[in-house]
Amino acid sequence: MTRRALWACCLPVLALVGCGQVSGIPMDETATAFAQAICPKAYSCCTAKQLMGNAAAGASEPECEANTTQSFRQQLQAMDESDNAGRAKYDRAKVDACLAAIRAATCADLTTIHSLSQIPACDTSFATPQVSAGGQCKQDYECIGGGICQRPAGSFDGVCATGVPAGGSCATDRCASSLTCDGLTTMDASDDVCVAEADNGAPCSDAAGCKSAYCANDPAAGGKTCQTPPQPQCFYGGGCSTAGGRPAVSGLVLLFVVAAARRRARRRAAH
Repeated sequence: MTRRALWACCLPVLALVGCGQVSGIPMDETATAFAQAICPKAYSCCTAKQLMGNAAAGASEPECEANTTQSFRQQLQAMDESDNAGRAKYDRAKVDACLAAIRAATCADLTTIHSLSQIPACDTSFATPQVSAGGQCKQDYECIGGGICQRPAGSFDGVCATGVPAGGSCATDRCASSLTCDGLTTMDASDDVCVAEADNGAPCSDAAGCKSAYCANDPAAGGKTCQTPPQPQCFYGGGCSTAGGRPAVSGLVLLFVVAAARRRARRRAAH
């Protein structure tokens, strides 16, 4: 797993506040709806081998529904905390549009993408941000104008900021939401740099720098280039198979409703 994937999927779980509906978010209903929309599609469209990459998919459709429901419930609790604190406003209409798109999607649609966020209706954080630049935050989706919640190492609290620009170091601070942190295939964080994800055919060092999330040797180019994955993909086959965009919330498997950067889980420096 790349450091991008580790950042997106393995942040410590936030201290979640309450299990009710203080802000009016129907947690159990919504979590169950996502599980019942996703899991039948996963088990009819993806192979068992593909699903092994996502713990939430389980080993059977009923197990998938149980795991997925629990993950979404936890994420909605985090959003409930943001809503109650006035840092973001939950948008049920966007959730309903995404659910409708998942239900309407065919296997032909779902085996050409590697994340639910590649469904246009699901390319959203499902929340309206309420925090201006410089304001206190816990999640990226709380920041107005596509900002990110820049947090000190080891802290869940931070401030909304624009993030590191292209070409800047992401060894300690995170990249702007439109960029990804490229580790240049080394394990040395000091050479990590913020870059825009590249189109197919562009040179690459690893999958983190490609819009397709696939970087491979290209004999004609004399090196690695971004390419279309050579086999059918699975929209729910990886631990970061998310809808919503930029990862910001917790170490939950899906990072779905509360994610807010653009479409793919992007590798950034862990905080």
